[in-house]
Amino acid sequence: MRKRMTDVLEIFAPYGPGSLFGALLVLVVLYFGRQFLEEFKAQNERKANIDLKREERKQGEVNERAQRDRERSQMEGRIAAQMERSNALMEAMKSLMESVVTSNEVLHADLANSQARSQGMAAKVDHIADRVDLLYKESAR
Repeated sequence: MRKRMTDVLEIFAPYGPGSLFGALLVLVVLYFGRQFLEEFKAQNERKANIDLKREERKQGEVNERAQRDRERSQMEGRIAAQMERSNALMEAMKSLMESVVTSNEVLHADLANSQARSQGMAAKVDHIADRVDLLYKESAR
């Protein structure tokens, strides 16, 4: 080890002690510079990993939102279809009720007409019965 030190000193001896100090300073700067660059690189990698995770999380949120939107759209479609069926059923029921009301009105008119005819026939039957009674009374005298 001493041999190496003397070899290094012999190399810098013609240039003076300042050159040896300068060389040592350059070596120290290079050593710490390399460490700084490695730390800087590691810091950038950590930051890149954090950014990547953030982007993955954001993408996951976007995917979840898209899934919820699809599910909501499907549900709204089902609701719309059910409402259409309900509206169609209500229209059919309305038509049926209108038909029943019309039918009841016709039946009511028929019943009123039938009652009027029945009253007329009853009057005729009463008249005939009175005549027959009158004829029996006259023939019995």
